[in-house]
Amino acid sequence: MLQRLFLGFAPNDTQRQQLLQLQQSVTPQLTLHAKPVSKANFHLTLAFLGLANQTQKTQLIESVDKLHRPRFTVQLDKLALWPKAQVCCLKGDRVSTALALLASQAQDLAQQLQLHQSEHPFRPHISLFRKAKSLSTFDNELLLKDLANTTITELTLAPEQLHLYLSSSSDSGVEYHILHSWPL
Repeated sequence: MLQRLFLGFAPNDTQRQQLLQLQQSVTPQLTLHAKPVSKANFHLTLAFLGLANQTQKTQLIESVDKLHRPRFTVQLDKLALWPKAQVCCLKGDRVSTALALLASQAQDLAQQLQLHQSEHPFRPHISLFRKAKSLSTFDNELLLKDLANTTITELTLAPEQLHLYLSSSSDSGVEYHILHSWPL
């Protein structure tokens, strides 16, 4: 059986609450079709791996076990609306050496295991909405300080674990489940 997998990092509970507040302050600027990402699904994707069979999943877990997994921090301080992907997210422009190494290693593993490899350079972000389109001149990128009623000015992630997530569809939408975790 094939499973949709990705590697990523989870924000802590306080950060999830901050992301929910940010979502609420952005909602008026988006069309009614925008679907908010649920609090439980907030994450920063390291690498989307696509559909994997059981053998690939086992090899992936064994391979990540052997990776150098350095700790890092990443600052997310800009709202972005990516029209082609129809995603509204909180993103950061600066990628530390440690995070860049993890992203590169993840893409190398995807290639070795014949899984999906991103055609885009790694851009740290947490999706806030899917099917997102702007109502106005939401300039594709908006500094948080430009948003009225926004209680956060930035979010700094310093994850302690890397997670292997399963993306599964249900009647209520997409749900992400952690299948395996590794300490950083």
